[in-house]
Amino acid sequence: MRKNFFVRRAVVLASVVVGSLGISQLPASAHAQLESSSPSASAILEDGPAEITLDFNEAVTPVARSIEIYDESGNRLILEEAVVSDEDDTIMSAGGVPELPDGVYAVVYRALSADGHVVEGAFTFQVGTSESAIDPADLLSGVLDGSAGPSGLSWAMGIARWLTFVGVALALGGLALLAGGGVSSVRSVRLVLGGWVSAVVGSASLFALQGPYTTAGTWSDVFDVGVWADVLDTRLGTALVWRLALLVALAVLIATLRGAFDRSATTWWRSSTALVGAGIVLTFAASGHPSASRSSGLAIGMDALHLSSVVLWFGGLFVLTTGSVLASPHATHVVARFSRMATWAIPIAVVTGLWQTWHLVPRLSDITDTDWGKGLLIKGCFVVGVVTLGAFGRWVVRRLDHTALRRVVAVEAAVGLVVFAVTAGMVAKSPEVSSTSTVFQSSLVEGDMIADVSVTPGRVGYNEIHLTLATPSGSLQPVDTVEMRMTLPDSEIPTVSVAVEQLGPNHYVGSLSVLYAGTWTLEILVNPDPSTSKRFTTDVPISS
Repeated sequence: MRKNFFVRRAVVLASVVVGSLGISQLPASAHAQLESSSPSASAILEDGPAEITLDFNEAVTPVARSIEIYDESGNRLILEEAVVSDEDDTIMSAGGVPELPDGVYAVVYRALSADGHVVEGAFTFQVGTSESAIDPADLLSGVLDGSAGPSGLSWAMGIARWLTFVGVALALGGLALLAGGGVSSVRSVRLVLGGWVSAVVGSASLFALQGPYTTAGTWSDVFDVGVWADVLDTRLGTALVWRLALLVALAVLIATLRGAFDRSATTWWRSSTALVGAGIVLTFAASGHPSASRSSGLAIGMDALHLSSVVLWFGGLFVLTTGSVLASPHATHVVARFSRMATWAIPIAVVTGLWQTWHLVPRLSDITDTDWGKGLLIKGCFVVGVVTLGAFGRWVVRRLDHTALRRVVAVEAAVGLVVFAVTAGMVAKSPEVSSTSTVFQSSLVEGDMIADVSVTPGRVGYNEIHLTLATPSGSLQPVDTVEMRMTLPDSEIPTVSVAVEQLGPNHYVGSLSVLYAGTWTLEILVNPDPSTSKRFTTDVPISS
């Protein structure tokens, strides 16, 4: 029997290692990212745009001042409120752009992605072809300064998430252990009630803190009812309200027992509590990373199963540790029951956790490139420790050494608190490597002609190539034709022809969709007149 148990534990540990190494490609999406814009980053326009349009890779929700424009002096220009397209909820736009004189302008955007996290960024564009006295990077730095919300907000939200995770685990996992009978200590009941209070305080705090987080506002927005209404319109806000309502229902169910935790609860009570508990768990999965991924229905189910397993294990473990259970006459019976529950819960938590990793991480090589991935590795180390402690605990149980068992489960519970802390931090991070815009700019010279080239955003997906032709003296007759094509050397990908449109005298824009990352060769053929041809080439790095 003991041999079989250790074999099972070895299989769990092996699955952690093998599953981690087996992470492969994942068809998922986490935080939204900007794919293209109009005007595009670093675009040079003859006239100012009538509206600003942003195209994301997933659905977004506008917030107050989602799209803003700043001039060279850092003054904010008044625009209409941003709205999402009726035909495509990944497109957000703001009209009412005032007439813009020649100069450099910065567009700052902020919106909520489907999983409740903020997607934000900024880029510049230029009106007119005359050289600007301001560096676009300096303009972006100036307008973005202080736009990340009040200081300490991220820590406050992390603490609120941790309180919620620990509270829900104590309330639901503790109830699962108490309802089986054999536990009559008042301290155990107080732990369950304390967990319920922690879950309510954490969820309510997170709802209030979501206001200044989404709007990059101030601490006073925590108490602004108008901001609360905006939060309620988001998926996370709705989930938090449902969670609080279900926690109230759980309080009613707890009250109906009238302290009778020393005997088994009725079937009706068990079923009702299980149903309410499942609803509480689903509010986490339905508003986090799984809800924003492809195959979201399956992902939400797996995440709920994962969290349910962790809740049953940690809640029961904490009640065993600090609820005076081990000192009761029924300690052996209760510990044996919890041991059976943990034997199922921990492997299920490991397997579903590995599935989530496969589903949310595009490539194994990316796992150390994000804070989410680093947190996952740290969490995995602690999980291995928990499994090892659990195996040792089972051995101690067989020896009936309650003193040693108290120490083991106390350490295991402490590790569980750390796991929840790491998880609370991971929730706020994206599992995907952010596809940052790497705008390519270059000045190419061929004879007496200068070609200023910019490629934006310089990553896989839709790109624009802006071309401005001039001479050292500044005067150049309009050229006859311009052609562009891009080639990925040493690959079987055929040469891609670029659709070219003339925006003004000797100012052209090409548009194409780049499907692969790498260093591409851009070739530009310019015919100043029907009998003359000039060829410009440059290497353009395209990131993934």
